[in-house]
Parts: sequence; C-alpha cells; structure tokens
Amino acid sequence: MLHHCATIFLLASSFSLLVSCAPNTAISHGHNTALDSADLVEMTQKMTDAILRHPGVQADMARNGPLKVVIEQVENKMVGEILPRGAKEAFIAKLRVNLQERAPEKFTWIINRDAWRVLRAQEIDRGPDPEGIQPQYALTATFSSITDENSKRRSSYYLCVYHLTDLQSRQLVWTDKFEVKRTVIKEFLD
Repeated sequence: MLHHCATIFLLASSFSLLVSCAPNTAISHGHNTALDSADLVEMTQKMTDAILRHPGVQADMARNGPLKVVIEQVENKMVGEILPRGAKEAFIAKLRVNLQERAPEKFTWIINRDAWRVLRAQEIDRGPDPEGIQPQYALTATFSSITDENSKRRSSYYLCVYHLTDLQSRQLVWTDKFEVKRTVIKEFLD
C-alpha cells in the first residue's frame, strides 16, 4: 500500500512539473482557451524587450534619430474567436505605452489617419494637418489561431506576430512572435 501511494504521488508530482514547465501552455478546469489580460501583459512585455534589443531597430535609430511610427489595430485571422475593436487596439496600445515608458527618446508616435479624421470631425483642434508629419514606420500585429475541439476537450493554439515595417522601402525591420497553447476539459468549460 505504501509503495502504491508513493507511486501515485510521484506520478502526480511529475505531471504537475511537466504542466508547470511547459512554456505558455495551460491545461485547466473551469477556464476557456481565449487570450486574456495576462497574455496581454506578458506578450507586450516580450515584444517591448525584443524591439528595443533588435540590432536593425538600433541601427535605424542611430541613423535617423527617433523613429516616427504609426500603429495599426491587430489584424484578426483567428478561427472562431472574435477580437473586438477595443482588444485589437489594446494589444498594440500596450506595446506603444511600454516603449514610451522605457525609451521615450527613441520613438515619435504619429496618430493614425483614421483616428485623426475622427478627432477632426469632432471639431477638436489637435495640431497640424496629418500631411505635415509622415510616419517612417508602421507597427502592426496579426493574430492567428488553430482550434481543435471534440466532445471531451478544446485545445487552442495562438500565434501573435508583431512587425515594424519601413514604409518607404517596405522592408521588414523587426518581427517577433508570441505563442500560446491552451487546453481545457470540456465538461468544465466556461
């Protein structure tokens, strides 16, 4: 009996260790598989670190001074998941805020032309005509997913790819990805 209990404890401990050591993977009860606020924080922190360390970005900053960047909403290519406008903006806006906090002297943020037109329509004076300052770079993101579902479980894999593109040359200056895989047992699915 003691040997049996020790074996069960060892197996349970091993499984727990495997689950906790798997990067960006969750097997859970009572949760869904969607991206959440913890992913937002972890993802944008990883992207902030990556863009600030990237040699190509550093070289462009050394050559041109602060990068003039326009940001776009996340492009949603996920299967079956709706990414509302607020979430599309949040996953890019959080990255912009992180970069502004960590390296304010390295970036000049240019308002998106559509956002400028909305402000203009509200008759709020927000500065010079958007033609006056042209962005050199665009910061974009594309989120894709693969979902596998059966009667017992739902498993989702997310690939979130960020890009910094030189608008004049149309060359990709920087790109990085964030991956998440989650599995939930269906009887406990929210």
